[in-house]
This record gives sequence, C-alpha cells and structure tokens, in this order.
Amino acid sequence: MMNLNKYQKLLISLISAIFTSLFIEIYIIAVENCFDIRNLTGLFSFKKFILIFIVMFIFFRILYDKNLRNKVFEFIYKYRYCLSVLVIAICVFFQIHGSSINELNIFGIDHNVLIGISRSIRSDEYNVNTLMAFSQYYNNFGYFSSIFRATPTDMFIVYGQAVLDIAVIFRPFNIGYLFLNQGMGLSFFWISRLVVLLLVSFEMGMLITNKNRLLSLTYAILITLSPFVQWWFAINGLVEQLIFGQLGVLLINLYMKTKDYRKRIISSLLMIICIGGFLITFYPSWQIPFAYVFILLAIWIILKNKNEFEYGKKDFLIILSSLIIFSIITAHILNNSYETIKIVMNTAYPGSEIFNGSGEWHNLLNYIASVFFPLTNINIPVNTVENSVFIDFFPVPIILFLIVTFVQKTKDKLLWGLFGLYLLFMVFYFIILPDSIVSITLRKHIKTTRLLNVIAFISVLILIRSLASLKEIKNKKIIIIFSIILSAIVVYLSTFYYSDYYLTWMIISLVILYAIAFSSIFLAHSKKGKIAFLVCVIFISFTAGALVNPVDQGCDVVFENEYIHEVESIVQENPDANWIVQGGMFIDYLTPVGAHTINSVHTYPDLDRWHVIDTNNESEDVYNRYSNIVVDFKKDENTTFELIRPDVFHIILNVNDLEKLNVSYIATNNNLEDLNNEHVTFVRIYEYAEYRIYHVEYR
Repeated sequence: MMNLNKYQKLLISLISAIFTSLFIEIYIIAVENCFDIRNLTGLFSFKKFILIFIVMFIFFRILYDKNLRNKVFEFIYKYRYCLSVLVIAICVFFQIHGSSINELNIFGIDHNVLIGISRSIRSDEYNVNTLMAFSQYYNNFGYFSSIFRATPTDMFIVYGQAVLDIAVIFRPFNIGYLFLNQGMGLSFFWISRLVVLLLVSFEMGMLITNKNRLLSLTYAILITLSPFVQWWFAINGLVEQLIFGQLGVLLINLYMKTKDYRKRIISSLLMIICIGGFLITFYPSWQIPFAYVFILLAIWIILKNKNEFEYGKKDFLIILSSLIIFSIITAHILNNSYETIKIVMNTAYPGSEIFNGSGEWHNLLNYIASVFFPLTNINIPVNTVENSVFIDFFPVPIILFLIVTFVQKTKDKLLWGLFGLYLLFMVFYFIILPDSIVSITLRKHIKTTRLLNVIAFISVLILIRSLASLKEIKNKKIIIIFSIILSAIVVYLSTFYYSDYYLTWMIISLVILYAIAFSSIFLAHSKKGKIAFLVCVIFISFTAGALVNPVDQGCDVVFENEYIHEVESIVQENPDANWIVQGGMFIDYLTPVGAHTINSVHTYPDLDRWHVIDTNNESEDVYNRYSNIVVDFKKDENTTFELIRPDVFHIILNVNDLEKLNVSYIATNNNLEDLNNEHVTFVRIYEYAEYRIYHVEYR
C-alpha cells in the first residue's frame, strides 16, 4: 500500500467503513425481507447502521495502518484461545444462537430475531434436533426417553442428544444442556461448535500451509462460513465430523512432534474423543468419504514426522490405555444402542439404500449461485440445503495444482495425495462401478449428492496447499484476462441449471465477483495478493454463508405461550399419557414440555406399534423408516398408510384404532367432535386461538 499520512488513512478508513456498512445493512435488509427492498428507507435501521459502521471503521483503521494491523493481529493470534472462550461465554450468557426456532412461533408472541431470518426449510433443526434437546430436560437426560414416539427411544445414537451418561464425552458440545437452562444450552451448542470449528480449521490451515497465517485464516473462513456448513449446521453431525476429523490429524502431529509426555497423554485422551465423536455421528454418507480424507492427512503426517519421532515403553502404555478407555466407552454405547443400530440398518429408508455413480456435472458449479441462496424468495429452482457446497472456486484449484506441480515443478506428496483422492472421488461421483468395487470401497453407503460436498472439501485443501507453494506468475495482464474469461465461462455454464433463477444483474455481478476472486488467487504469491484473496473470501462467505442462519436470542417462542403452559399442566397431572399432534401444528411441538407424542418424528421406526393396526404388515415398507408422520382421522374408513416422501408418511387413522394406540389426548386446530361415535368421544378440554386440546374417551 502506498505511503499515506495519518489523516489520509483516517479518510480512507472512513469512506471504506461508510460504503461497507451501507452494503451490509442493505444486504441484511434484503435477507430479512426476501429481497423485497422496495421500501428501503422504511426498512433501513439507522441504529444498526451506526453499530456496523463503528465495527467497520475500527476494522479498516487497523487494516490500513501496517503497524497497528500487525499489533492487533499478533494480539488476536497470541490470545485466540482465551478470546474464543470469552466469545462463547458472552454469547451463552445472552443466549445467542443460530437456530431457526422462530418458525415455531405459531402463537405470535412478541419475539424479534436480532439479525437475519429463521428458515422454514431447516425443519430438521428447529422441529427435530432442537425440540429433542429441550425434551431431555423432562427426561432427566436419560439415555432412553418415552417422550419421542411415546415408547422408549434411544436419544443418544441417532439424533445424538445430551445424556447424563459417560457416553456424552463423545458429544462434548451437548454438555452445556446438562448444567444450563434451555436457552443457554442451545446457545452453547451453536456458538461453541462455530468457534471451535473456526479454531480447528485455522490450526489445520497452519499445518498445511507451513504456518502461513493469512492462508490459514482464509481456509478457516472457507470452511466455517461455507454455505454447506451453514445450511447443515445443526444436524447430521457435519460440524462434529469436521472438528473431530481435523483435530484428530492435528493431535497426531502434536503427539509425534512433542517429547513432553504430559502433552502426549493429553493428545491421546483427546484423540479418544475425536475418534469416538466422529464414529457416532452415525451418518455414513459423510463419515466414509471424510474418513478417506482425514486418513490420507494422517498418513501424510506420519510419513512427514517418522524420522524425528521418538517413542518408547511409555508410548506403548499411553496408546494401550487409550485403546482400553475407548473400548470400554464404545462397548457401553453398543450395549445400549445395538438394537437401535440394527433397526436403523434394516429400514427401508435410509438403511437399505445403495448408491453408485450418476452424479451431475452442473453440481460442481453450485458454489456460483450460492451467494444468492440466503435471499430466499427469488424463484429458487432447487433445495438450497441439498445444493449447498463449499466454495472451492472450481476449476481454479485444479489449474493451480497443475501450475504448481508441472510448471513451477514443486514436489509435494500431500498435493499429489489430495489430487489422487480428488480424482478417485470424481470417479465415484460420475461413474457407475461394479458391485464388488462399490462394496469394498464402501461407496454404496455414500449418497451421491453428499459425496459432492467432500469433493469440494478436498478441492479447498488443494487450493490452500497450492497457494502455500505458489511462486510469482509474472504476466499479470494475462492473469486478469484469463480470470475474466474463466469467470464468464463458469457463470455461463451454471446458467444451464439456474436459468430460471438468475436475473441479468446477477449474472453480471457473478462474472465480476469471480473474475476478481480468480485473479486474487493467481496473484496470491505475495502477501498483498493473499490479503486480497482473504478479502474476497470474507465478502463471498458473508453473502453466501454468514446469514444463512439467523442471529437469535433465547427460546421464549417455545415455552412462553398459554397453550404450551396448558399442555405442561396436563402432562404434570398425567405424565404417561400418549398424545397425537394433528392439523396445522408442528408434530414435535409438545415434546419440550414432556408430552409423550406418538407421531413425533421417528428417528427410527416403531414397528410393534404400527403392527397393532396393520396386522398383516402390508404397509411395513411405508413406516419402516426415519419418518415425519402426518395424521388424519376418519370414522368410516379403514386405517391406511401412504408414503409421501422418503422421510414422510401419511396415516389416515380410523378413530376406533385410537384405543389400540392408547391415545389419551389430541392437539389440533381441527374440530373433532364430528368424529364421535358409539366407541370414541372427543371431549374438547382447552382452546387457545385456533388450537384445541381433546381428551379421548372410550366406551
């Protein structure tokens, strides 16, 4: 940066802060109003703008002053762990989280999301994972609970919840629920995982870039604020897999480098948590391909350190003790959850599914459109969650690999290993392979669309590793021209799939944005180039990932309404009664106050219950699955089961079968009195707004 006096730096900082703050505020407004910003002046928040401006002015003031920048960055780097603990503590105290829990605000209580919007598409998060977590408070955090499914249900292994059990050591981010209230527990679950993922990814970046802090920070942001991580943040153990996988590699490196046996013991104990935590995420479609990546990285670390690694009898005892501890805890979990695992593996969905090839090429360019996904109301032709990816700038990482390896002749075993794995997964993704290969490689357990996410992860690793070795490419004009052409090509190719989504201004914006990003990558041999690339990544990650989830506070939308208070009173009087939730209410809505809900989400099937009314097991393929269950009542038709989607089935229930299911209460917004007959009577005992509670009486 050219030499400027302090007044010029202040002026540039001021101008940069104003424009950046305006952009951020307008973007937040666009997100919160689904891109309807026609009434911009009415929606603009001057208070929020001032807060953003203060933060941005401080940021640019630091950025434009080299001495100040170095001091501040050095301070943050030195005290990054302490600062992280402080951030977590502050957020937990104020119950800050990213849950879309406001979607549960069906009674319209006064609750304002701080920033962004809740996402209705994230029902697996707010209607399943979050409500399951809250229900554990009424189950004394038992390993099994009869609140979900109204029958003893494994709360740990499938949709892993907090349990007062040694097994919770493998789910450390759930521990906050055990000693904090619901709002603070939810905050700890969200914020601790976000902060730890950022920290661990930064340390992984330091490892693969030979301690280049700028590239490491860039990598950490690309991972943590990626659309993929943010859209999937609270379910399927994705964040845990990324944390435990990367941390496991770092711990192997620490163990082999240090000669301090206290550190080796700590590393071994943490490795137990990493391996156990990774294994029990219980989602093979990501576990298996991510395991390939982390095993490759572990092998690289071992080969890299083998000549300097010193070991003796103490190491044997440390490793043996760790294996014994791991085996004891794992055996305990298997003893509790073996039947659950067996049931899940034999379900019609997801257990029996087999996958093989058939990937679509356009998905490699999903990152292009993802910068607009948080602006949810523009005729999006795809499921934004299913199509979210890491922003890997494909095909730039592969081009960069070729330049570094063949043009600049850099010999790098890790780069070759990553590239080889990248090609292998590309084969897995596109090509239908023989059954024997699919079985041996475990490919059959990997959903093809999920494999794409791991391919993009490898691509990010190749990108950052290549940049760590990149030498100057001298002809800058050719780089810029090439980047513009490449940007135009990839944006044009992405329009084949997103033609109904893109507007003209979007296409132009994307070409400019990625032309700048690609240029900054190819010029990132210098520190200024790396800073430019980091700024691009921050901008893209902000638009594509940072506001996918809201910034929200507390959980009053769940617990602070008269209807749920009435349900809680009934549950206290009759704690073992079975409920059905029907009509326009979320099927898990009553579980946070302990209502045993038969048709709450079945994380694994309850075949015995449905066999009672499906005596010939004719519909078993419909209900033998992970399922959301929609219930309707009839008094003149036989009970039938209908599959709506792989994870949703509809049961049209003859009211006379309610007694077979031992149903005592029904929560609904429908009028059930018309269904009364000589065997069953629906007695309305409570009504609030349009929602009712019926007591079911049998004669």
